[in-house]
Amino acid sequence: MKRTWLYVIPFAWFGPYFDWKEGSLLGYALFLFGLGALSYSLARSGKPKDIVIGNLVSFAISYGIALSVGRGYGEGYFNPLTVSQLVIGVSILNLVVQIPIVMHAIQRRAKQSKSAP
Repeated sequence: MKRTWLYVIPFAWFGPYFDWKEGSLLGYALFLFGLGALSYSLARSGKPKDIVIGNLVSFAISYGIALSVGRGYGEGYFNPLTVSQLVIGVSILNLVVQIPIVMHAIQRRAKQSKSAP
């Protein structure tokens, strides 16, 4: 349950923020690998519902931040996208990365439970 609370971190917000502020892709890496590892561990422990709810919460927080900073944020840095559009795009990319990771973890857990006496 404690790992599930990590989803309140606005992962999809950190990618664009670090890119704009520091010129670093570290935020995107944290986003993809952090959420990937978190989802994998939750899938291995048999909590796929927490993964779905967590992704929605993390996206909602990230999107809310993106909307709250308005047009002045980035000042055209992310053209042709707005910050909120970028958060949506990065979140979709996250799902593309996360779905195979979670499916692998679920299949691995199912194999382990079949082989256990």
